[in-house]
Amino acid sequence: MAIQIEADEYKTIREIEEGVPMLQARVNAGSGCLHLQGWSNTFTVNRNYGWAAKFNVPPQLTTWLAKHEPTHTSFASSEKVYIRGVTFKQFTNGTQLFIYAGGEVMGANYNDTTFILDINPNKPVVAEMIDFLQGNDLIESYDEVRWTQ
Repeated sequence: MAIQIEADEYKTIREIEEGVPMLQARVNAGSGCLHLQGWSNTFTVNRNYGWAAKFNVPPQLTTWLAKHEPTHTSFASSEKVYIRGVTFKQFTNGTQLFIYAGGEVMGANYNDTTFILDINPNKPVVAEMIDFLQGNDLIESYDEVRWTQ
């Protein structure tokens, strides 16, 4: 009984809906470092809660992330240092990670609320992430070319 209460409290604090896997991005992992966490109660990869990894990314991404207030608690600790709205999209000519950090903000520029990053699926850390995403049906596929600037 006590274990179930702890599990329920864990999910409540972290705003986890049973059976709904998700991704979240840390807003303060440091310059050039993207830390992602994934939660799932059905398919895990490298953590008991699901999956986590750090990626080397352009500093523009981490600078952008640092401008956003964290909205969610870590799956591994009690720190509130993450935002949700992370999606992974496969296109006919590449793969992209989308991080949507805002609600319906009046007058907000798309660049203020969304960051799009091309991903190399051949890198081992990305392959592990894809394994988690595929196992939890978290990859959006599109029969079109990806957006580039």
